[in-house]
Amino acid sequence: MEAVDQRLILIQNEIRKSFGWDLESDLISAKSLASNCKNPTASVMFDSKVTVVGAAAEFGLELSNPTIVADGAIGAITDLSKVALIVTDGDGSPHLERALNQGIPICLHAHGDNIDAWQNVLSIIDEQQEVILTHQTPGKIEGMHNPGGFTDGDRAVCVAFALGAKEVELVGFSTEDVGRWSGVTDKKRKLIKLKWMEKVLQLLSLRVDNEK
Repeated sequence: MEAVDQRLILIQNEIRKSFGWDLESDLISAKSLASNCKNPTASVMFDSKVTVVGAAAEFGLELSNPTIVADGAIGAITDLSKVALIVTDGDGSPHLERALNQGIPICLHAHGDNIDAWQNVLSIIDEQQEVILTHQTPGKIEGMHNPGGFTDGDRAVCVAFALGAKEVELVGFSTEDVGRWSGVTDKKRKLIKLKWMEKVLQLLSLRVDNEK
């Protein structure tokens, strides 16, 4: 799985610089996750339209397309049968936990300050849980992929295209409000992150409709 556009990788350097994060922390977390995760790799592929569900989704969302869900937004979905993949950095509690070990592959992400979060996910999943590992560093890491992106939401879109989606429908995305499924977060900081999400989506020629 590779990024469909190298700009999706390059923007990660801009984001690190903007927040004052260092690349070394991302590398340490990623390499540690790669060495600690022994689960089978998921073999998810798409060849049609894919819906990606973000943290501003309404509860009881009904799905018609193969769907990728961003982290805690899984809490918006009561019928998990259409969910093909959950993209997470591990902080989607308590909603993420109910979807683990249910036969739905997860795409587990490593970044500089989420080691405790991905360790928690690894402690919960059983040995049959299929996993795709992702990172946000410019180099290659064995057993991992960098599809591009930043937040769980826009990274889920990057993953969709990297896995062959012909078209992506955004549901539950907002650049103006922090979604109810985002969990505990610093609202001001989160809104800044959402602006970066918007920039990533623009690289993929997608626009967030804040009226939805």
